[in-house]
Amino acid sequence: MSVTFLNIVVGEGTLSVDGSDVGATQDGADISWEPNMVDIEVDQFGDAARVVQSSQKVSLKTKLAEATLENLALVWGYPSTNVTSGGGNKTMQVGLHGVYPTEHTLSLVGNAPNSTATVTKTRTYTNYRAISYSSSSHMLKRAENVAFPVDFRILPDPTHTGQEYGTIVDVI
Repeated sequence: MSVTFLNIVVGEGTLSVDGSDVGATQDGADISWEPNMVDIEVDQFGDAARVVQSSQKVSLKTKLAEATLENLALVWGYPSTNVTSGGGNKTMQVGLHGVYPTEHTLSLVGNAPNSTATVTKTRTYTNYRAISYSSSSHMLKRAENVAFPVDFRILPDPTHTGQEYGTIVDVI
């Protein structure tokens, strides 16, 4: 089961990673909440007497429209230190990953529900721990923009009691 919290339309939102704007996105952004529910069954009902949530998964999916090496490192799970500059070149070092992926903070800002042409309201989703979670590929085509699809898995941060997965704020 997937419940979408926020879908930002192209051109209406910004995504920041570790406090830095990563540039434009394509096809908006999608934040999903996926609870895993378990039935507690009893013989007398022949059905669930109770349903409990055993786990959950939160993710953010988007496409980074700016094909920088910094964005590629982010999507492929490398730290930003794997991109270096020197001698007029920029180089991304692609090597063996460690066991633990690089964690980031994310902030996504877009139009809130009930925004109009004359009154723009914003919705901001912020989280404290995110990792690039799935495989990603991109193509180089002459007549199309290169975009890096990325799926961030949002992890809970136990130091933020009651908002372990972050916050969603509507400015009204």
